[in-house]
Amino acid sequence: MSELRLKVAALIVTTLGLVACSPADGEDKPQVSAVNTAAPDPAATSKLDNPKPLADDVSLPLPCGGEIVFRHVYVLAQGSLDDREVNLGYPFSEGEAGYKQSFISGYRRDFINGQFSLQDLSSAWQKQVGASLPKVEAGSPLKPMMYFIGKYEVTARQYAQVMAQAQSLASGEAEPACEPVTEAAGRLPKVKLSRFEAERFAAVYSAWLMKHHRELLPVSGRGSKAEDGGIGFVRLPTEVEWEFAARGGSAVSRQELDGRLFPRKVEGSDSDGPLADWAVFNQVAGGTGQAARLMPIGTKQPNPLGLFDVIGNAAEMVQESFQLVHAGRRQGAYGGFVVKGGNYLEGETTLFTGMRREYPLFGADGTEQRNETTGFRVAIGALSAPRSRYQELFEQWQKEGRLAGLTDDINAADDPTTRLDGIIAGASDPRLQAELGLVNEELKRNVSLIARQREEAAGNLIQSAALVAETINNYNIRLTNLQNTQAKAQASGDQASASLYGAAIANGRSALDGALAIYIDNLASGTRYTDAVIQAQFQRVKQELERKPVLGKSLETRATLFVRHVGEYRQNRRADPATILKELLASAAPRP
Repeated sequence: MSELRLKVAALIVTTLGLVACSPADGEDKPQVSAVNTAAPDPAATSKLDNPKPLADDVSLPLPCGGEIVFRHVYVLAQGSLDDREVNLGYPFSEGEAGYKQSFISGYRRDFINGQFSLQDLSSAWQKQVGASLPKVEAGSPLKPMMYFIGKYEVTARQYAQVMAQAQSLASGEAEPACEPVTEAAGRLPKVKLSRFEAERFAAVYSAWLMKHHRELLPVSGRGSKAEDGGIGFVRLPTEVEWEFAARGGSAVSRQELDGRLFPRKVEGSDSDGPLADWAVFNQVAGGTGQAARLMPIGTKQPNPLGLFDVIGNAAEMVQESFQLVHAGRRQGAYGGFVVKGGNYLEGETTLFTGMRREYPLFGADGTEQRNETTGFRVAIGALSAPRSRYQELFEQWQKEGRLAGLTDDINAADDPTTRLDGIIAGASDPRLQAELGLVNEELKRNVSLIARQREEAAGNLIQSAALVAETINNYNIRLTNLQNTQAKAQASGDQASASLYGAAIANGRSALDGALAIYIDNLASGTRYTDAVIQAQFQRVKQELERKPVLGKSLETRATLFVRHVGEYRQNRRADPATILKELLASAAPRP
């Protein structure tokens, strides 16, 4: 068997070599066999491969007429070098189920970004995805950066369809005949395969797509030359990609993203629905008597991003090998392979979105480790630094660690870190140059850390100011009601009540004036951040507020006005309280 595996591996390496290097003009090109047209009914395969379609699904074709469906996951970022901080794992409390394995789940900080912008996608994908992306305000440095992850776990039928192509891709022979589609096993996840076999599936599928459907793949820097290396390929998702998507990604609030499980909204209820409606797991312990078994894809409800079976059913492999977590960071020593999400044999109390297990790459007999409960889903990736993005990445890298990025009071040309770069470059003593270089790198690292903290503070300031503005409006409503009631008391000759209402009105006016002073103080604080930081954080705050159905809309209006007021205060260096109050109250008026 080991000899056979070596042959299969060699075939895949040959396959990837064929698709990675295109012959130059004038050279003999390899003969490409026609795609087998004896495919099953597309409607039948579509039902098997995408049993629960969603409006913004995107897909890539499979051999024999099938498809693998993907969901987009976006992060608002300033470009490829930017990212968003997220928490992975779960902070168990003592006595909580899972506490004794806290060192496995590894609660930690990590960072996430996408590799593709909207312009990097094919026209069909742009149309499907574009409508569901957030609208970015003019002048904002942010844009949605995306990655794509499988909507479902890869099924046994999909796995067989792809792996049947390995021989023909390597040899140039005709593609094998398509097997009949069977409903019974068509939607069961592929399990009992090794980590190496999952990666071989991704390699063969990538080779087949590049040979037959290259134009459909996302390209980091679409429109650039093919040799720039930005073309997308299929791979296993990274752990942070998998977990960010499983938790709900940008479709949920920051608080919900840190939860043990993703939100499970039920119409007409304020509480989450039962996990059994979203996940396949062992319910025998709960008294239902339902036997634990692997279920077809798409039998349960999706998570907030439209992904199915991220909890339970088949556990899922990810790209990285396992690392323990020490002091909130990954330790650096690699172990076996990681599986996420739990499986159908797990009980409900042990399941959580940050769940991870470690398995050996090889069994005790030296063969590749295969688990009856472990499968996988795929993602679409690309080179992190394709030549098509070199200039963009370089410009972003140059801005990192610059003091001018912290405040408008420092001109970019007079930035001390830039001057230090010049001193280092002009130093003739190699030892001095090296020492200054270390100091400069440490300075830039600390400036970058301060910049991230300031960005967080700017976002908090915008939200706080919006709440203060909402409070001002509430105070004004209360004052108006008190004044109306006092007028009625005076009209009826009840001077005692009118006097009491007068005292309450005075207190109310004092409270309103105090809240207005705080709001104006926040305007002055806002000018301590660059306009680019304010605009970027406003987009992130706006995205967060849009998820709050009632108060969020009002706070979004307040935040929008606050950002405008900050811009005016930055220009005029003062604010007129009466004008500010008038505009705040006018913004609360119902729209026609």
